[in-house]
Amino acid sequence: MEFHAIRLLVNKFSESLAFYKDILGFSGWHNDTLEYAYFEEKNLALFARKRMAPVLGSEIQALSSFPLSILQFEVDDVDEVVHSLREKGVDFVTLPTDMPEWGSRVAHFCDPDGNVIELYKPIRERIEAGSE
Repeated sequence: MEFHAIRLLVNKFSESLAFYKDILGFSGWHNDTLEYAYFEEKNLALFARKRMAPVLGSEIQALSSFPLSILQFEVDDVDEVVHSLREKGVDFVTLPTDMPEWGSRVAHFCDPDGNVIELYKPIRERIEAGSE
């Protein structure tokens, strides 16, 4: 398992993108339609909070402490890692799911404090529409 990125879940995607890109000078790619940006050199992603909520489901959405960030780990095989972690007693919020619009296969679980962790595997070329 390799650390991939910290994903900040933001309420104001356009303003956040402008802040990180124009004010802080981070470079990377973004897709305005999906409200997603990735600053590869910084291992930092921005994603509209409203778009992540349905993926994690009502159990997480109901929490007053719905996360503002997600730890993302890139793995060679999401299903294999999920199986291994389930054998160790980890409960998953979402099981492996292809997210073609994200270009990835993902699964989510929480650490003991409720921090969301995403297992991630690219499944196609990165979406470049709307980049830079």
